[in-house]
Amino acid sequence: MTTPEKPPHRSVSQYQTFVRCGEAYRLEKVAKAPQTPAAWFHQGTAFHEAVELWEKSNRRHGPDQMAEWFETAWQREHAKALEVEPDTSKWLTGGKIKPAVDIERRHEKGLAQVDAYFWYAQEAEWKIWEPAEGIKAIELPFELDLDGVRVIGYIDQVVEYPDGHLRVRDLKTGTKLPDTAFQLAMYDHALDDMFGVKPGFGDFYMAKNNAPTDPWNLQDYTREKITRWLKNMDQAVKLGLFLPNPGDACRTCNVRRFCDFNGQDARQYPAKENVNG
Repeated sequence: MTTPEKPPHRSVSQYQTFVRCGEAYRLEKVAKAPQTPAAWFHQGTAFHEAVELWEKSNRRHGPDQMAEWFETAWQREHAKALEVEPDTSKWLTGGKIKPAVDIERRHEKGLAQVDAYFWYAQEAEWKIWEPAEGIKAIELPFELDLDGVRVIGYIDQVVEYPDGHLRVRDLKTGTKLPDTAFQLAMYDHALDDMFGVKPGFGDFYMAKNNAPTDPWNLQDYTREKITRWLKNMDQAVKLGLFLPNPGDACRTCNVRRFCDFNGQDARQYPAKENVNG
């Protein structure tokens, strides 16, 4: 007896890419165009991994071990990126800085961020929430069914304060402050589905500041709204409706060289006219 295949899934990152630029979504998720590496991806992945391992160890290790975990993850991700593009001079950077310098600086910055998190967490009043004995709410996998649209992902952290209230949290290693709480709201609804707990508030831990943002009120992100948005996005993808959105985001877009708007290699992954409407 064969197990029926699950329908294609959506995710927070897919939705955010789609609404930021449909052309970027098409190239990344549909055409599977090669994505130009950038050191900020290693930095984020390695930071998350070091924090996760430390928190799951019940904070038994010191900052040197966290740095070692970071280094292991960094080297792994760096090697993967070199397989995609061996010439680091072609890698993306956040500005006019040369890629070789950017790689070195982000490596140093990531190590500093891990060390800062260690000392910050020691003094913080919150702790990682445990929904069940032996289970820590960090990199917590979830799956939501939004009226037939399957959404999967991972919750970075759920933290518990001394008075018992919970807050969903996402860890950010970049410099740009998030301008929407959509990601946190999705975590909030996922927790409600899994454990019958809905914090209603969330924040972003900004590694650049070594502190979380002020809490975001998630009440306006009702399940009805996010279901409607994800269903509309899902339908647009199935219909092949991908609209380019040229702007500041093009500067750090990892598929921009194939872009229908201004990519020098656009013919390799050409956009097609939708004929379903």
